[in-house]
Amino acid sequence: MDKYQKTSEDPVGETQKKPADAPQEKSAPEPGKIDLLQHKINHAIDRFSGTGVDTPELLFVPNDLQTSDPSLLNEIASGHFGLDGMFIELEEGGPSIFEHSETDDSYNRVLHGFGWLRDLRARDDFDAQKEAQRLVFKWMDLVWQPRGIAYEPEVLARRITSFLSNSSFVLRGVRKERAKCYMRTLSQQVLELHLKLDATPLGVARIHVLSALVMAGLCLSRQNERLAKTTPLLLNELEQQIFADGGHCSRNPAAILYILFEILPLKQCFISRGQDVPEELNKAIRRMLPMIRFFRLGDSSLARFNGASTTPTDALATLLAYDERNRPFDAHAKQSGYTRIQDGPVTILCDVGSPPSIIGARKAHAGCLSFEMTVRHVPLVVNSGAYQGTDKHWQDFARSTMAHSTLVLDDYSSGGFDKKGRLLGPKEIHIERADLSGLDVVHHGYERQFGLLHRRQMTLSYDGLKLGGVDQLEAIGEISETPLSVRFHLHPSIEIAGSDEDNLLMTLPDGEIWRFHAKGAQIKMEDSVYLAYQRGPQPAHQIVLSAKARAGMRIDWLFEQYRPRPEVE
Repeated sequence: MDKYQKTSEDPVGETQKKPADAPQEKSAPEPGKIDLLQHKINHAIDRFSGTGVDTPELLFVPNDLQTSDPSLLNEIASGHFGLDGMFIELEEGGPSIFEHSETDDSYNRVLHGFGWLRDLRARDDFDAQKEAQRLVFKWMDLVWQPRGIAYEPEVLARRITSFLSNSSFVLRGVRKERAKCYMRTLSQQVLELHLKLDATPLGVARIHVLSALVMAGLCLSRQNERLAKTTPLLLNELEQQIFADGGHCSRNPAAILYILFEILPLKQCFISRGQDVPEELNKAIRRMLPMIRFFRLGDSSLARFNGASTTPTDALATLLAYDERNRPFDAHAKQSGYTRIQDGPVTILCDVGSPPSIIGARKAHAGCLSFEMTVRHVPLVVNSGAYQGTDKHWQDFARSTMAHSTLVLDDYSSGGFDKKGRLLGPKEIHIERADLSGLDVVHHGYERQFGLLHRRQMTLSYDGLKLGGVDQLEAIGEISETPLSVRFHLHPSIEIAGSDEDNLLMTLPDGEIWRFHAKGAQIKMEDSVYLAYQRGPQPAHQIVLSAKARAGMRIDWLFEQYRPRPEVE
């Protein structure tokens, strides 16, 4: 029982018998916050007196696998600070970047996460080091109190990881008192993150926070007790969230990218500390690495489903270097709910899965039976991708079936969303065939609303130069006349070379031309938008097949190479 909690054995009404003017007892602090309060006091003492009260030692510096951009120092020198696609003007003598009034929440989360320290470290020169030190210690003077966006669990975890991995760079040549202050601040933030663990959202965020805590436990002295508590929690989350096929329970292909960037350096931390790497950690890594290759399309991006958007291709290359055994993967990832079709120059990823559990349902996209297609390194058919901004209109559109390359009835998202924004369906999906040459899948996402089932069949030719498809509607109840459209969103780099009533020609950036043909519906071109650009929505085109839905109807369509790319002399 909590030692500060009043029990039923306390005298009834004892407090009420005290005189009204008697001094009131102060309520006791909550358990666990005594340590934090004392830590803040010690932190303040250290900042102003330089004493070594409870200052941890840095046992070693962990690796940072993420790629860097050494141009940040030049931007700062020219009066800009660009993060998360947003540029802030820095006025000489004006407020610090940490006090700037024009930044939004998204920008501030990246700013206070300090991942950009790696960009300054990439220069590895005196000016970059001095700028990193100036910004870090300025932040410590301004934002050390644990409140606001800077102390949200995920932001706090990013900053701890960044402070650890960039510590040698930041502390090089600084005074002893400053170095102690840095280490004390780092220790305080680790403690704060421990206290926020229960408030951390489920999903990738929880793995991220636990990874930061385990890394701190391995890299800092006096952390053995906390390390013993957090390591099993992390291993349990990996076991619960990572499917047997290596995908993540949110069904977001990019989730495994983020997680691998956290746990691969963690593995090296165990080795550097002279400890055995937990087998559960090794198993999670072995499951996820092949799935990076499964989700990678010909343009070296991850397929844009269920929240995945832009992919840093150099980051993918870094992760793939760790997949030394090049382990094979199945064409059909059953638990993750995706199928890969591949032959010749063409690679296709298709969503054939049900909505994720509660962990990912609020961010899941209604893209069942949608697909993306690349020809060599060129994306041809895409989904619009996840929107990274704060505009709710674009967020809702990105999650809708209309934003995906599949069939949609009356612009209604298959399965629908509830009032909390969770994707509800389709929960029934029947897979007749799913392999490297094609698929045959039926989903029930339109059963309750329209009394119809959607069947999609796709077959890729042995040379990869023809992709044939059929979309059919099967009635299981009384239906009414409903507008139907089959949408194929094209990448912004694709140009329309010409069209008629039955055919459409598309030119790829390398000069190759593909033809699209369909029957059973009216074919037309419409404007589209591609959201998977960090700079914001980009205009694009989409092929739309329009008809009136009826039981048993069938729409046939075909993508085929019309003219090969010109030979380079």
